[in-house]
Amino acid sequence: MSYKFDKTVPYRTHLEQYRETWADLAHLRREDGILEVRFHWNGGPWRWNEAMHTALVPFCADISQDPENECIIITGTGDSFLDEFDAETVLASDTDHSRLVTYDWWWRAATRVPGAIIDIPVPVVSAINGAVSIHPEIVLLADVVIASEETVIIDRHYQEAGVAPTDGINILYEKFFGPNLARSALFLGTEISAAQALQFGVFAEVLPAEQVLERAWEIARTKIMTASRIHRRMTREALIQPYREAFARSIRASLAHECYAAQSTPGEIPHGKMLKK
Repeated sequence: MSYKFDKTVPYRTHLEQYRETWADLAHLRREDGILEVRFHWNGGPWRWNEAMHTALVPFCADISQDPENECIIITGTGDSFLDEFDAETVLASDTDHSRLVTYDWWWRAATRVPGAIIDIPVPVVSAINGAVSIHPEIVLLADVVIASEETVIIDRHYQEAGVAPTDGINILYEKFFGPNLARSALFLGTEISAAQALQFGVFAEVLPAEQVLERAWEIARTKIMTASRIHRRMTREALIQPYREAFARSIRASLAHECYAAQSTPGEIPHGKMLKK
């Protein structure tokens, strides 16, 4: 049933209503206020297309407006978190190519996704199950990041896609690795291992793959949920604020550079080289 405005009731969402809405994006289960979000593609490792991209904003809004969600665990399916585009659907057959594609289904979504994640009002724990080379902010903006030993972070924009690496990963890289390493890693497509990310403090823990999700649940139950509801939420608000400010300050102009460069390259499509892998 679609939402109907009630002048006497504050707007809320409920898991039993939005679970099916997002079933093709993520499997959702909740226990004792902890919501596990397991992203997938047809039941296997998550793949990326523009439907996924634009869906993340309303998806995050739904889980954010549910008063029963007190902690979020984000994870993936199979041996990677998000490492491939889905070549068959990333350029849908009904895409209107008379429109400015890089604006209509790229800039507009990508400038809003980080904010949607940042605005989740409760603590977030990431359980990264493998490689992530597409929009790593989805897991790296969590408050606690647990990763498998096989996890690698790599940005493929410049080296593989021929696209400017300025969709927000540049903002995260500078915060995580400092300005010099961030720039070189984005130009060179440097692969950052789980051990290196742990050393830089990007990951809180690195574990065998079969232990990652279990550990995330343990942290959620024994560390996050032990505080009161208001303390959980206000701590999240305070500690995520530097990222809110960084993305609000830079993401729109930064991503405009990427879209401008892509739109100005005749005969090519965004991420075209990566689709040919």
